[in-house]
This record gives sequence, C-alpha cells and structure tokens, in this order.
Amino acid sequence: MAPSKDLDALAALQNTIANLKTLLHRFQTALQSPTVAHPPIEDSPNPLALLSDASQILKAQTTKLSLLILNKPFSPSAIVFILNSLSNSCLPAMMSALELCPVEIYTKVLHHYIQTSLSRIMMELLGLLASIPQDEHGIEKTRGRDTLASTGVLWAECDKLVALSLGGLTRLAAERVEEYHGLLKDAIAELEQWDPDEDSDSDTDSLTSNRGKISSARPVDDPLEQSLQGLSLSPIAALRKRTLATLRIIRVLYPALIKRRVLTFPNVNSTTTAENLPLSSQIRNLDELVEHTKQFTEETDEVAGALYAGDEEEVDDRLRGLVEMSKICVQEVQLSWSGHVDEFTDWGEKWTARVEELVV
Repeated sequence: MAPSKDLDALAALQNTIANLKTLLHRFQTALQSPTVAHPPIEDSPNPLALLSDASQILKAQTTKLSLLILNKPFSPSAIVFILNSLSNSCLPAMMSALELCPVEIYTKVLHHYIQTSLSRIMMELLGLLASIPQDEHGIEKTRGRDTLASTGVLWAECDKLVALSLGGLTRLAAERVEEYHGLLKDAIAELEQWDPDEDSDSDTDSLTSNRGKISSARPVDDPLEQSLQGLSLSPIAALRKRTLATLRIIRVLYPALIKRRVLTFPNVNSTTTAENLPLSSQIRNLDELVEHTKQFTEETDEVAGALYAGDEEEVDDRLRGLVEMSKICVQEVQLSWSGHVDEFTDWGEKWTARVEELVV
C-alpha cells in the first residue's frame, strides 16, 4: 500500500489538473466569444511586452513540465508547482495582453493573430495535461509521443509571440500581405498552365476521327467541315488572356504596397509607448489595406472558377469588380501615412491608368 504522503500528492495533482482544465476551458470560451470593447486602462503595460514575457515563461515552464512527465522518478509535487505557476502567472497575463490590444488601437490583424495563437496554446495545454500520469506508474509510450508533440507546438507558438513583440505590427502586416501575394501568384500560375482549348480540341479530334467514315464524298464547303474549322477560335481563350493580363497587373500592387505603405506604417512593438501609438484613422486604413489584398485573392478564385466553367458574363463582371476594388485600395493609401505626396502617389496614378485600359 502506498504511503499516505504519496496518496496526498497524487490527490493534489489530480485536483490541480482539474482546476487548470477548468481555467483553460474558460479561456477558450472567452477567445471564441465576440471581442468586447473595454475603456482604456491608464498606465497599462505595453501588451506586446507583457505577451513576450509571458510567452517566455510559458515556454520555460512547459519545458520543465514535459521533462517531469517523461522522466523518472515521477514527482507529482513538482508538477503541481508548475501547473499552479501556469494558472497564476503566464496564462492570465497572456489573456490580459490580448485584452490590452483592442482592434481600434492595435488593428484587427494583430489582435486576431494573438487571439488565434492563444487558442492554439490553450488547446495544446489541454493535450499536455491529458498526458500527465495520474499515478506512480509513469507515462505510456503513446502518451509520451503526445507530450512531445504538444510541447513542440507550444514552443512554436511562444516563439511566434516573442517574434511578434520584436518585429511588431508592420512586420506582421507585411507577412500577411505577402501570404496573399503568394496565393495570387499560385492562381495566376494555374491559369497560365490551363489550356481552355484542350477540351474543344479533344472534341474536334473525336469528330474528325469519325468524319472519314461518313463523309469521304462530302464537299469541301460542307457546313460540318466549316464548323469544325471554327472550333479552333475559342472566345474563352481570349478571355483567359485578358484575365491573366488583369491579374498580373494587380499582382504588381503587392510589392509596392508592402514596401511603400505597410513597412512605412508607424510601427507598434514591445517598446512602443501609449503616446506613440498610431492614430485611429491610420489603424483603420492599414486594416483595410490588408483586407483588400485578401479580397483580391478571394475574388481571383471566383474569376478562375467562372472562367473554368465557361461563364463569360460572370468573368467580365468579376474582372470589372476586381479592378474597381484594386483602384479603391490604391486611392485609400494614395498619400503617405503622414498625409503627404510621395513616390507611391505618382506610381499609383500611373498604375491606375494602366489597369483601367484592361477592363472596359
């Protein structure tokens, strides 16, 4: 029979795990709920600095926790100490950091990035808790693999949040726009490889292979003969060419927007004071810029789908909408963040004139 001291330690471990699970579920619910605006807190800490510190503590504590789970001797009291540390320090600090990053002050881009990362952290911590032995027999091999997998994800998320605090908002926004740029380039590459005349060519080959069986004596000016020759002139092929020309010029926007607008935005990182935060109008404009670059890729998918389906009218409508959307994006950031004419202003005017020539 196990000594009463060991039984007490195991009971304390089980109780601590249950309490932390309850806390993690509560945090998960809060992260999935609509964001509630709170009044600014005077003399509040820099949320990115708070997030960075809490992330480094979480990474260190989960490292210790995984070692205690995987190695003998099994030490319930040491595990309880770490779990209590998570419950009382870094996890509440992370949730507070998110609350101190409202979208009106720190952009939707940054707020949602932190929110998504914290959701992953809470989920992986629940997985890590599930791998903790509940008795002195230790951990099974299968649960050991789960422990290592959860620990790896937690380390990666903590590293990302620390990097966010250093690189700040501008680097995050630039990465987002570059991701959408990559999606657009992929869509263009697929369209470049697609031959809209392949199907019609195969149909033509099928008809011409049978033609000799039924028309050896058919006159040269036979209507069927003429229609077969006309199949090579595909209006979809011409529309594909115009679509690619439009998408390619929109693709040119991404590097210019990143270099001249996103990376010149007043950065927000772990050293930014409340007095040096960007204006609310600047925050809205940056959010809209990133959202536009996302919408370009989404609308491109719709254009490609209509093109593959052979719906010429929908392709024309969506191309016109895409061009208008891109012109609005350029117009909204025509001036620099300080409201002055700069190199991008002139470039944007020339780009707008060029894109207007493509879609009538």
